[in-house]
Amino acid sequence: MNNLKGLFITFEGPEASGKSSQIILLKKFLIKKKIPFKITREPGGTKLSEKLRNLILNKDSSINLLEEIMLLMAARSHHINNILLPNLKKGKIVISDRYADSTFVYQGYVNNFGIKKAQNLHKVLLNNFLPHKTFLFNLTTSKIINRLKKRKSKNKYDKLNRLFHEKVNIGYAKVSKNKRFIHLNASLSKQTIHNQILKNLNLK
Repeated sequence: MNNLKGLFITFEGPEASGKSSQIILLKKFLIKKKIPFKITREPGGTKLSEKLRNLILNKDSSINLLEEIMLLMAARSHHINNILLPNLKKGKIVISDRYADSTFVYQGYVNNFGIKKAQNLHKVLLNNFLPHKTFLFNLTTSKIINRLKKRKSKNKYDKLNRLFHEKVNIGYAKVSKNKRFIHLNASLSKQTIHNQILKNLNLK
């Protein structure tokens, strides 16, 4: 398990794909095995970044696309410098619920800023700091819609239409073509997906 020291893992996918449930299961496993870890999220992870998250995800927000991306980059910079790098240097497994790939997909592809433009900003502003592994939760649009209907609390992305969620899936297909991504079938049982994650991390 020493090869996991200083490992940065992200969980990505469309709305209601089960990322949060898997992070909870992984957290319980790491506690049980006494493996040091840090769980965080984006946008967010620090007090400042959480304030920016509220601005970005607020359904009544009046910010435009460029302002949204710049806020995301600012929040991510603060997150990298204050949470990600310090915990990685301590040898912890760092697990983030969403990261840069969400920006490439949601703002870059879905909202038409441009995937390449968003990726270039990440390279220039954030030194292209990327995770070692990204677990991508793949879920069909129909199943996304069905799961969202059951959600009680909703952010601005939950309330958008079928076309939006279809575009999110297309966006993830476009950005996930390198070896960093581990594709998971998010319609499988929670335990099956958990076992697949553990196996990929050589924990099972």
